[in-house]
Amino acid sequence: MDEGIYQIAEQIVEIHQKAYEVHLQLVEDVCGRSVSEAELSHLLDYLLDFACDEKILGLYKKVCRKYLYVYPRCIKSYIEAYWEMWEDENK
Repeated sequence: MDEGIYQIAEQIVEIHQKAYEVHLQLVEDVCGRSVSEAELSHLLDYLLDFACDEKILGLYKKVCRKYLYVYPRCIKSYIEAYWEMWEDENK
């Protein structure tokens, strides 16, 4: 039974690594140009799903910092969404 749990944990780590690699390219693209609020929201939705991972959380924060003063209400809502979704798990 312990072996099965170990394999599941390895798969989760692999999924997070693949998600990071994919999202890293998207974040670099979005942070390198101006985007619409809709495009920004779309990216943040995807990042939020994986924000339990420290590397992806770093990408999430990078995007939020980049667009905080461009779309303040949008960023505020995504910061609140992160806290609601993930912060209780970190306690």
